[in-house]
Amino acid sequence: MDYLTSVQLALHLGYKEVQDSQAFKGRYLIKDGKKWIHDIEALMQHLGISQYSDLENLGYDLRNYHSYKDFSNEMARQEMQSLYQDITHSEEEATYLSDGMWLHPDGTLEQR
Repeated sequence: MDYLTSVQLALHLGYKEVQDSQAFKGRYLIKDGKKWIHDIEALMQHLGISQYSDLENLGYDLRNYHSYKDFSNEMARQEMQSLYQDITHSEEEATYLSDGMWLHPDGTLEQR
């Protein structure tokens, strides 16, 4: 899946955005103390490490990475729609998540 879809999926899964000038594109996503991984090879190269265990020690979420790494954009969109259906109270209306973020029935996010 592409970077934007990866970000949207992480937000749908409850990750929060943290601004950090040292992070890729100036931000990272975190949930329960674990950072979301967009591209594990690029991350490991950037950090100069070669073992997955090193990523775990640095607080990266390998479990969710391995759960979603092979998702296409379409599969991620379907997952986001499923999450919407699980949490919505009214069909065809946006559902408030947090921090001004709204989830639409088609799985897209909107910041208001």
